[in-house]
Amino acid sequence: MNENIILGADIGGSHITAALVNVANGQILPGSLHREKVNSKAGASEIISTWCRVISGSLKSASNSGKIAIAMPGPFDYQKGISYMKNMDKYDALYGHDVRRLMLMELAGDVAEIRFINDAGCFLQGELKHGSASKYDKVIGFTLGTGFGSAWGIKGTATDADYWQYPFMGSICEHFFSSRWFVSKHAQYSGLQVPNVKHLIEEADSGNSLLELFDEFSMNFGIFLSKIYKKENFDCIVLGGNISKASSLFLPQLQSYLSTRSVLVPVYISTFGESAALIGAACSIA
Repeated sequence: MNENIILGADIGGSHITAALVNVANGQILPGSLHREKVNSKAGASEIISTWCRVISGSLKSASNSGKIAIAMPGPFDYQKGISYMKNMDKYDALYGHDVRRLMLMELAGDVAEIRFINDAGCFLQGELKHGSASKYDKVIGFTLGTGFGSAWGIKGTATDADYWQYPFMGSICEHFFSSRWFVSKHAQYSGLQVPNVKHLIEEADSGNSLLELFDEFSMNFGIFLSKIYKKENFDCIVLGGNISKASSLFLPQLQSYLSTRSVLVPVYISTFGESAALIGAACSIA
């Protein structure tokens, strides 16, 4: 048994990723990363079975502590392990179920402990322990993707910040800083429809007319961050999620805008990329 080796898992609306993480250095053990699609509209037994099959594959790849840390979306009772997701187009069948008990039954004797952590804070936790944000006392982090995730990191501990519902420009942040905004705005600028933000980012890499789109995003995001900074005076910003992969198209403009508003803090792109949530989950219980 190796107490420094903890299994981290990241559960999304259509997939699960799991790996063994050496929490002493934040590294994923080679050969332990497993990922599989999940039918989030299936019955409870099928969902649990899929999750446990992926987790079991990772656990068998090396000696480990038997501890599992899962980055789980809400609403969810993280202490009791009970799901309250309903009418969110995912995992309705798990509503009211003791997910921890169901998973422990499925995994049998392979696991000593399962803990659930809010997914918004998990991506930042790994950055606080082993990434660029580790030297700062007060960090704000955002995942820019299908939704707008946010987290605070205070003296090395990450918690959900819930800025997705923060009032902004007559609406809420979720409507301005997620993939839906990019897809919708791209259609307005170009007259063309794209299926998702991944396709849009691939188009952006070719250096076409999407620069105007990213300029508008940079300005909006800069306005939002300036407002938060006036209240909170954070030390640095960390960005993750798929949209952050196109940082070359918006980060210089964002930093310039923040500078003009006297927000003189560094902006980092997540060190761990797509693995950030599962590494952060494992590090959060170390």
